[in-house]
Amino acid sequence: MSPTDLEVGVILPQYGTDIGTVRETALEAESLGYDAVWLEDHFQSWIGDPRRATQECWTTLSAVAEATDEIRLGTLVTSQSYRHPAVLAKMAAQVDRISEGRLELGIGAGWYAEEYDRFGYEFREPPAERLRRLAETVEILQGLWTNETYSHAGEHLDIDLEDAFCEPQPVQDPHPPIWIGGGGEQFTLRYTAELADGWNYGTLEPEGFAEKLEILRDHCESEARYDEIRKSAELFVFVGETTDAAEQKREQFRDEFLPDEPTEPREFFLAGYVETAPTGTPKEVRERLEEYADVGIETVMLSVPDATGDDESLALLADELPE
Repeated sequence: MSPTDLEVGVILPQYGTDIGTVRETALEAESLGYDAVWLEDHFQSWIGDPRRATQECWTTLSAVAEATDEIRLGTLVTSQSYRHPAVLAKMAAQVDRISEGRLELGIGAGWYAEEYDRFGYEFREPPAERLRRLAETVEILQGLWTNETYSHAGEHLDIDLEDAFCEPQPVQDPHPPIWIGGGGEQFTLRYTAELADGWNYGTLEPEGFAEKLEILRDHCESEARYDEIRKSAELFVFVGETTDAAEQKREQFRDEFLPDEPTEPREFFLAGYVETAPTGTPKEVRERLEEYADVGIETVMLSVPDATGDDESLALLADELPE
């Protein structure tokens, strides 16, 4: 795709902050011309100390929907395991109505086992057990959003619906876009090809995304179906007035949040994001994002660790956003 068609969103700073900071960052992103803002679905921080204040995804998203006017907003990504599908359908429909049709629903199978254990959720293994439940959840969401009544006999989920309904329904027709998050080639990408409106993943260089997209293409029933799916990359970004200043930010972040020898899955995950993060001046970051666009990425969700600081990172990046 053309780099000028690349959509750019901001992942809001929900760890170690308060709701006012999240809201203000969303308003800043909207005023600067970003396309979307996103929230992650966690009960504890996966970056640094797990006890850092963590703003809950869906209630915070409602506040952001009310505060903003035009920017799209979404979840990156909701864990399938944390809410009954019918409850999630109702919550998402409400946020879509509050925002007057601006919701993007990202959903995934879940990965943060420590969080599951601490808060009493079953972390099913192998991952295929979670992924099959993810696919069934997407089917239930679509069924509730597109039918006056909907019945469902659970296959992998222990859930039966009898003439269930979701009223009022979402604003968007036929329903809010559903993004599936994850890079699994056997299940996640196949379910994306079969069910989703978009796909999201992170921690890869452009070449890695090119390989994943070829597998997604192979799973699709046709080239037309592949073209229907919005392809996205979640990226950390470190930007500065100079390359050295940006690199210093990355090193400071690494020193604060990553041990010398990662041992936990979340630490390896974060190390991947830091290693692949576009880093440099706004122009250098723009050029790096264009490399992702060149391999087929159409949307980027940027996590900017110092977005709430005094150096105006979001404003610096906005000067180089695609027109």
